[in-house]
Amino acid sequence: MPRQPTSPPNLLVIISDEHRRDAMGCEGHPFVQTPNLDRLAERGTRFGNAYTASPMCVPTRAALACGRHVHQTGFWDSATPYDGTMTSWMHRLRDNGIETTSIGKLHYRSGEDDNGFSRELLPMHVVGGVGWAIGLLRDNPPPYDVTAELAADSGAGESSYTAYDRAITDAAVDWITSRPDAADSKPWASFVSLVSPHYPLTAPSEFYDLYHDLDFDLTPQTVPDHPEIRTLASFFDYDAHFTPESRRAAIAG
Repeated sequence: MPRQPTSPPNLLVIISDEHRRDAMGCEGHPFVQTPNLDRLAERGTRFGNAYTASPMCVPTRAALACGRHVHQTGFWDSATPYDGTMTSWMHRLRDNGIETTSIGKLHYRSGEDDNGFSRELLPMHVVGGVGWAIGLLRDNPPPYDVTAELAADSGAGESSYTAYDRAITDAAVDWITSRPDAADSKPWASFVSLVSPHYPLTAPSEFYDLYHDLDFDLTPQTVPDHPEIRTLASFFDYDAHFTPESRRAAIAG
């Protein structure tokens, strides 16, 4: 018979942002190197049929917190971030006496809301409590030139986000190693949320150099022939600002 744990286990949730499921060595990717994630996967369980609740960031974060579909949470888009009003798994753990700490990016409405954590370390919330409202416009959206900035900010180097991720990682290590390890100590839960590989598509040279000279397929992807998708694609057109070389730099970054 399997050995039963003598005390409730600790819970560590690690989140990466805009990270494709197949972009890991343990998923059989032909060139992406993720040795630390591979070691975690080797000791754990991978869910091969799990899908994101939404293609958008903020609704997905609310769905992940509440364990519900987007149409059930009511947090439909990036303009309406999670506000703590719907019970989350964090609330349930904390209210049952488990120390529940977030470290890093949350993109909820505000740290002033009761998001369910005992404590939030280095949180990043939606600025002003209202997210990307421009994405709600169906007719005649204005030009969105930030896509040109994204193309220009791709390649080897540092950004405020890479510095933020290092701070998150250091804080997570410090927090976890400071927990008591006695068998009779109370269990804890930690939600460690990193920004990378979210844009800007910039990576430190030690990682960028692993990929820049590889033979990528640089063919721009097409979008489905649907009027709403065509409108959105024309408004948020990444490919218009990328050359083959900047596209290669972005993929490596």
